[in-house]
Amino acid sequence: MRTSDRYAIAITVACILASFTLSPLTQDPSYLGPSWLLIIAINLLGTLVRRTRLGSGGALAAQLLALLLWLFVLAGQLTASVPGVDDAGFLDQLSYLLNEAGQHVRNDAAPMPPDNGVRLVFIGSLGLITILADVLVVSLRKPVLGLAPTATVFLVPAIGLSSDTGWWPFLCIAVGYLAILIAGGLNTRARWTRGLSRDSGADSMAGEAGVVVWRAAAYVAAPALALALIVTAAVPTLALGSWGFGDTPGTGGPLRLSDPTLDLKRNLTLPRDKVVLTYTTNKPTGTYLRMASLPAFSAAGWQNAPTSIDQGNHLPQAPGLTEPTGKERKTKITIKDFDSEYLPLPFAPVSFDANGSWGYDPQSLVVISSDRSGNRDDATQGLQYTVTSRDVNPDAEGLNDSLAGNPEDSDLTTALPSDLPKNIINLALRITRDEPTPAGKAAAIQSYLRDPDNFTYSTKPRPGSGYQALENFLFKDKHGYCEQFAASMAVMARAVGIPSRVAVGFLPGTKHGDVWTVTARESHAWPELYFSGYGWVRYEPTPSGVTGSAPSWSVPQSQTPDDPSTSNPEPQQPAITVRPTVQPRHDQAQDHTAGTVTDQGTNWGAVAGVGGGLVLLLALLATPGTIRSARRRTRLGGSFADPADRVEAGWAEVRDTFVDLGRRWPAGSPRSIAESAGRHADQPTRQALAELAVLVERGRYARDFGDVAGAAGVAELVKTIRGGMLADRSSRSRMAMRIFPNSVFRRAR
Repeated sequence: MRTSDRYAIAITVACILASFTLSPLTQDPSYLGPSWLLIIAINLLGTLVRRTRLGSGGALAAQLLALLLWLFVLAGQLTASVPGVDDAGFLDQLSYLLNEAGQHVRNDAAPMPPDNGVRLVFIGSLGLITILADVLVVSLRKPVLGLAPTATVFLVPAIGLSSDTGWWPFLCIAVGYLAILIAGGLNTRARWTRGLSRDSGADSMAGEAGVVVWRAAAYVAAPALALALIVTAAVPTLALGSWGFGDTPGTGGPLRLSDPTLDLKRNLTLPRDKVVLTYTTNKPTGTYLRMASLPAFSAAGWQNAPTSIDQGNHLPQAPGLTEPTGKERKTKITIKDFDSEYLPLPFAPVSFDANGSWGYDPQSLVVISSDRSGNRDDATQGLQYTVTSRDVNPDAEGLNDSLAGNPEDSDLTTALPSDLPKNIINLALRITRDEPTPAGKAAAIQSYLRDPDNFTYSTKPRPGSGYQALENFLFKDKHGYCEQFAASMAVMARAVGIPSRVAVGFLPGTKHGDVWTVTARESHAWPELYFSGYGWVRYEPTPSGVTGSAPSWSVPQSQTPDDPSTSNPEPQQPAITVRPTVQPRHDQAQDHTAGTVTDQGTNWGAVAGVGGGLVLLLALLATPGTIRSARRRTRLGGSFADPADRVEAGWAEVRDTFVDLGRRWPAGSPRSIAESAGRHADQPTRQALAELAVLVERGRYARDFGDVAGAAGVAELVKTIRGGMLADRSSRSRMAMRIFPNSVFRRAR
């Protein structure tokens, strides 16, 4: 078997195992079969082409052509039932599927439902990863770099998901990489024989070499894989983005919040609505139920931000609220079909009584699960709890006299990115130019967005993301749902000097008797603006057809609200649906990525995880050096029964030392090789080389070797030769040779 054949088999195994690491991202496993066939086809094609005169360059061209042909056929199959695209050209079909995949990733949470575009992206990506691995391992003969392509596949869910990725994806990557290293060791073993047509010592040498390779693999693999399991058990989430490590059971480490807006669009278009919760309250009007607060704004949109949580069920006074605004409200909430780490509460909560472990953010008063013994994402399932809250219903006249306040987290809630398009700022200034007070400016922005002559509520998909989506909504198509309305008002409020953030939760729902019922389609997003004396005040820019009347305090003095009771809007069509357990996309991890909530105290779980990960990385990097050291110990250990084999093992060790030093092994007879190799060495090294060369010739050509005494001294001769070769090398050069020995990666010449 050729060296390229062994590598092709190992790469096939590694890439097939890597394909499993994408499964946490999708509910559709149908990408696996076609991707496996593609991986096998690419490696088989590379192996066959390399047997021709085309070599590695021809293999790469053939593999890329095969991948393109595979995508051509696949794109045709996936668009066969799409009118207008089924008979289009390949590039149009490919563009359609890629756009569909991008839209699907933006609108759906992991694990995503089946989508043809995502399926094409997964299969194509695995094909490219396979080709890259083939180039690194086979064409460049650097098997140690074989970890990079498959690790890239692993990092997509590991970084992009805030939930536990588990231990098995890491194990798949480790086993695949080990297969590549073993193939490299076996390839080197195949070159250990003397190159003779009939070699009396070849069989025994090959057997001993095989033992070295598999023994070294066991030495490295066993502790490395065991460590992988330990690390992944101690650090359930392996994401290494700016959030830090995931929550660690039994420690005071960081809790990571999911992005509560990522899955909004999918739930908006649910084919069948469902009841998510019911509640009763001591007031005649219903109440918005608030779950999350997004204070950070960047090109990626509105996001959670790193913060700290306090434990307990008694919350502090709402930040900035000093004026009398409303009486105490008592609410009893029963969760139905709804999984979340956030606890839906009226704003501003004073206390709550709920089973489980809960903590709160003192700035936003958002309450989240802090249970580290299980899955936080379903903390609300089947929960029944009571809440005491204080309604924030400002007096319109008093609010109009208030100034824009300065919250403690003003570095987040007042910041506008420097690259924010100027036309958005100019629009805000134009809308509010006739209003002298902050409350008047806020009311003007809300009125502008709620005007049906300006904007239309729609859940149909719109192009663009980030700033482009905001500009499309405000200046071009002017269609959107509550996420766009809330985000736009919050941005424009900051542009005119009012601190803002976006809240996510539920509309009050519909009253049946004494019970209020809230469905999934009544999930909602709205802006909160900060005023002196009142703190965070709710506004409602989403049109009345969805939310009912605007809050009375948010309507300009010259206008009369449709209904002064703002706590009981009757939704007439689906609002925005949130499933707070969704995971933030990787492209949202920017200035303020999805929130990291940190308890007080040292995060020993994260410390152990970082340390364990570094140890594992070092173990993987040490694999080539470990294999090389094992070979040397076996060769010089005196375990060969035949003295001639002991001599050949010593000669092979000298040859590999030359290769490790970056030198070319001379050609010719053993004596001529010894003369050439020792030309620049000192006298003891030249003499040891000459003696060893004589022993090699006797072992190869004498009828009866017989020189047992000479063979016994081979180890000392080799040590003398190695010492002479390394005498003029710097410490750095010796260290590099030990860590990345060339003889493990290259054909000995």
